[in-house]
Amino acid sequence: MRRLIVPVLLGVLLSGPALAIDSGGSYVGRFNYSCPQVLELHGKSGIQKDGTGVTFNRSFSVIVGWMAGYMSSINAIRPGKSDFFGNMADEAGWIAKWCEANQKSDLMEAMEALTKERTAVKKKPKAADKKPVAPVRKQPQSDQPPTRVP
Repeated sequence: MRRLIVPVLLGVLLSGPALAIDSGGSYVGRFNYSCPQVLELHGKSGIQKDGTGVTFNRSFSVIVGWMAGYMSSINAIRPGKSDFFGNMADEAGWIAKWCEANQKSDLMEAMEALTKERTAVKKKPKAADKKPVAPVRKQPQSDQPPTRVP
């Protein structure tokens, strides 16, 4: 038994993260809704913000739960802020709008787009990118009053 524990433990400790991507680069898994399905469920969600959080009906709870897990994993692995996302009602609304514009896509692609937007690093403009400001030239002053031209 001891002979088996050490190799298994080493295998677990040295293995990398499990990827849910097939050889063609597509996501593998039984949870993925098409954008039309997301829009249908979002329309029936009854999602509302109140003083204590967000409420929604059961038909949308599977999507909200999955989104919350996805967002938690992004928050855990991305450097920077501790929370890149807003409240669930706002993020679900963002996903629905994205799906309206991308009907042939799915929830996974929508979440990737949301993550890309929320985790984007805002770049500071470089000195070379700034437009140069022309110096203001001072007119030489003379002791004589200006002459008038008739």
